[in-house]
Amino acid sequence: MTKTTAIFSLLIMLCLSACMTAGEAMDAERLHGLWKDEKGQFFCLEEDGRLCLPRNGSAAGTNWDFDGNVLTLLTVRTPNEEAAPQKLYLQKRGLWGLEFLDAEGKKVKWSRSFKNVEHLEGTLFFRERIMLPPEVTVAVRLLTEDGSVAGQSISHRSGREELSFRIGFLSSDLNDTAGIEASVFYGKEPLFTAPAGTAADLNGRPSILLHHAVPSKKQELPLKGTYWRLKELDGKPAENFADQPEAHLILREKGEATGSDGCNNFFMNWEGDDENISFTPGGATLRLCPKGEEQAQKMLQMFPSVIEWKITDGKLELCTEDSVAAVFEAVEM
Repeated sequence: MTKTTAIFSLLIMLCLSACMTAGEAMDAERLHGLWKDEKGQFFCLEEDGRLCLPRNGSAAGTNWDFDGNVLTLLTVRTPNEEAAPQKLYLQKRGLWGLEFLDAEGKKVKWSRSFKNVEHLEGTLFFRERIMLPPEVTVAVRLLTEDGSVAGQSISHRSGREELSFRIGFLSSDLNDTAGIEASVFYGKEPLFTAPAGTAADLNGRPSILLHHAVPSKKQELPLKGTYWRLKELDGKPAENFADQPEAHLILREKGEATGSDGCNNFFMNWEGDDENISFTPGGATLRLCPKGEEQAQKMLQMFPSVIEWKITDGKLELCTEDSVAAVFEAVEM
């Protein structure tokens, strides 16, 4: 065999190994590490079975399991919810990618990511002489300089004066410190929270002091007729732009919805009950704006996928089947 032929054969073998193959069993060990789907969401499958979701502001990962070509991801969206399973059925695998079918039979593609994942472990504590319930929920978020979510955890802990947490994040997103949001819940009621502006040292094991949360005495605002200003979209803080209207939504009687995407005014139809809601696309003005085009498009594209709503502490959450699509805050008119 000539040298050229040998090199050519080696290249063919490498290409074949990289091609997607189907119908073969796959060991769970080969799934360890960081993956990224086509929507840009990261999934870190850790060797001990824990799951972290860097940059995800809509859900926190808890655990994962792989059995008989079925990958099960356990995630939780809010502190008062139980972890919900998402099943992905492996169809093809390759050197740097995987292809699944979800529960609805839709294709889901993952590619191997070589970004570095780090973990922050720390504790939350409080000084008040209050005995916690037997089990509480600890919710912690790490924030980047622009306020985006770098990582979060939502976990159940036995009630005691010090509560541990562990969060996975991409090292490229944060430097030596990060903003931190932390709360301890019993059911839907927050018992303790970290003061606004609290920072965490990423080079050590931070211990975060919590303050007793004062229960909100606000009367919940009605869904209809309230001016809802956009606060978060797809897990990221909403932006307002000079000389442009703020993004907002007003749900009116007779199934009419109006608002602004931050540039153009829009109108559409909506219907809902005490929990469910749906939107039917309508129309919008055609103003050209110098800024905010991407946010405006995402806001309008969000509405058709919304199926649920809830109002908590003056904030309206519009939810898709598996995430919080947008958060609005009430504004006095």
